[in-house]
Amino acid sequence: MIPGVRRTARQRAAERWANAEGAVTKALLLGVAVLGLVAQFVRPVGDALEGKTYVGGAILSLVGFVLYSEVRKLNDALRPDVRDEVPSTDLEQYFDQALRVRRQPQVAVDAIGFTGETVLYPLGRKLEGLDRGARRVVRLRILVPDFTAPMAIPGMLDEHGRAVDDPRFRGELQRKVQEYEDEWRALARSLRQSEQAELDAQFRVLRITPLLKFCLINGEELFDGIYDKVVERPARTPPERQVLDLMGYQAVLTRWCAETGAVGRAKVAQRQDLFDTLWRVASPLGGGPGS
Repeated sequence: MIPGVRRTARQRAAERWANAEGAVTKALLLGVAVLGLVAQFVRPVGDALEGKTYVGGAILSLVGFVLYSEVRKLNDALRPDVRDEVPSTDLEQYFDQALRVRRQPQVAVDAIGFTGETVLYPLGRKLEGLDRGARRVVRLRILVPDFTAPMAIPGMLDEHGRAVDDPRFRGELQRKVQEYEDEWRALARSLRQSEQAELDAQFRVLRITPLLKFCLINGEELFDGIYDKVVERPARTPPERQVLDLMGYQAVLTRWCAETGAVGRAKVAQRQDLFDTLWRVASPLGGGPGS
C-alpha cells in the first residue's frame, strides 16, 4: 500500500523556512549591530571597515529584505483565498493535470461519495489513456456508505409518504459498488501489464449518512460539495414502489487549493484529516479483514 500524501516537499520546505526566517533575520541584525559596536571601540576593526561603503548598502538591503518579508506576509493575510466553483463533470481535467506532473512521485486520490461514480469514471478514462510505459504510480481510496445497514435515504416511501428503509434498493447499490471494486482490480492488472501505471485502488465502507461528497488530489486540491438533490422515482426492479435516490453527478463542487493562501490550506488540511480518520475506522467492502 502506498502511504498517504499529506504535504508536499515544497510545503514542508516553506514551513521550515517560515519557522527559521525570524531566527535567521534576528541573528543577521544582531551580527551587524555587534560588528558596528566592535568597530567603534576596536581600532583595527574600525580601520578595516572605514571607507567600505558596501557595508552600509548591505545593511540597507537587509532592512529592505525584512520589510519586504513582513509586507508580503501582511498581503497574504489580507488577500482572499482563491476558490472556484467546479461542476462535478469537470473533475476529469484535474485528474489529467495531476497525472501529467512528472515531478510528483505518485498521484493520490481520496474521495467520499455515494457510490464513487463521480471520481471513478473520469479517473478511469484518464488512466486508460496513459501512454504505454508511462509507469505512473496512482493510489485511489474510495469511502462509501455501508449499504448493508438500514437507512432511510436512499430508501423508499411508505403508504404515508414517509422515508423508510428499502433493503432491495440497498442491495442494488451494494452490488454496484462491488462491481466497481472488481472492475478496478481488473484495471489495475491491465495497467500493470502495459506498464501504464502501478494502481492501488481500495474501497471501504462506513455507516455514515451519504450526503457529503468531496475529493482530494495529492493532499493539495480539494473539491468539496454535497449531494444536493433527492429524487423520488419509480423503482427499476419489482415490486412496484417509489424510491428515494440521491443525485450528485451534476453537483457543483467548491475547489480549494493549498497554495492559494491560509484559508485554502486550512480547508484542504481539514478535509484530509477527516478523510484519514474515517478511512482508518472504516471496513473493507466485503465486510471483513482481507476480504
